[in-house]
Amino acid sequence: MRRAVFWLLAAATLAAAGGGGASARPVDCFADEVVLFEGGINPPGDGFRVAELPGIVLGPPGDSFPLNGSVSAVSLGRNGRIVLEFTDNLIVDGPGSDFIVFENAFFRTTVPADPNQPFVVFAEPGEVAVSENGVDFFAFPYDPDALALVGQDNTPSSALPLLRGLAGITPTFTGDYTIPDDPDVWDPAGSGGVSGMGGDAFDLADVGLASARFVMITDLGLPTGFAGAAEGFDLDSVVALNSAPVLPASGDSDADGLADHDETHLYGSDPHDDDTDSDGIPDGVEAARCADPASAAAGPSFPLDPDLRVFHDAAGTHARWTFRSSTSTYDLIRGTLGAAGLPSTVACLDENSFNLTSIDHPDAVAPPPGQAFFYLLRPSGASTYGADTAGAVRAFSSGDCAP
Repeated sequence: MRRAVFWLLAAATLAAAGGGGASARPVDCFADEVVLFEGGINPPGDGFRVAELPGIVLGPPGDSFPLNGSVSAVSLGRNGRIVLEFTDNLIVDGPGSDFIVFENAFFRTTVPADPNQPFVVFAEPGEVAVSENGVDFFAFPYDPDALALVGQDNTPSSALPLLRGLAGITPTFTGDYTIPDDPDVWDPAGSGGVSGMGGDAFDLADVGLASARFVMITDLGLPTGFAGAAEGFDLDSVVALNSAPVLPASGDSDADGLADHDETHLYGSDPHDDDTDSDGIPDGVEAARCADPASAAAGPSFPLDPDLRVFHDAAGTHARWTFRSSTSTYDLIRGTLGAAGLPSTVACLDENSFNLTSIDHPDAVAPPPGQAFFYLLRPSGASTYGADTAGAVRAFSSGDCAP
């Protein structure tokens, strides 16, 4: 039986969480906004990597290994809660699992070499609930009596089948995050028998929903060990498997769910052909599943758009961007518009910078009266800053961060 949980996401909470409302962005399979965060640590801001919300949970899973969990995650703290929203795509009920929740669970002491070898996992169980409207949430069922089997830093493998329906149970690894793990099948090619990149997969049919835009995860307050700033469920990422694009308002000639500009400059697909690679799957659906709409090749693919967010407060202007991996670095510039409306560089604010090392990259300089700054971000090593809305390449001749 599905269990309904009712929450109203108040506007004040959205602003406090840093969501800031939806904006146009390329379609991919990842969540797009943190619309609610209630940390179980007092004060909540002291939690592990909480200051790096929203970006740190809005990209693909971070760098995990069989015996070492990812640090590209935010801790909810005991009984903490987070709600993510998908805005450029919608999770839909399709064949098999529909989305994966990645926590930083990992094997303890040893990685099992065969399906009969006992092992232990560092597990931090979290309840998962989904919603179509952000008000009515339906929690995936699980056996609450099985929570007594969760150990401090060592949950035995015999307990894992009894903990189905929870996230934070299956180890997460760097790999193909678009392939869900089947906990009933031992994968000899996987790490410890875990297929794909691990994580815990969920099927909307289990709660009777045809689609979902919101995913809520709640820590269950168990004493799982490692007390301190990393206590509680550590959310890494939520990835949609069965997913459909939210149609753009305009500029989509083939009605495939991808804007013409994005097809040309980001995906490399044909804006006048709704199935560029002729594989029978519309380009927008492939992008919403993090597949390549321009190629029938298998494996994850998504536009390298770090989703730059700029906001202003009494301390000045701040920039944050979506977390991609702990090895990714970026260049951030501040600029003005020069002759003929073309970009003119003012300053290189951050060069070869880890995504969120300085948390929000503050800029205390204000533009002159009646003028405005723009901010551009690119992966380190790139020779341009992408293309503008007209398709012109953004390139700079002086004062730029070195490529």
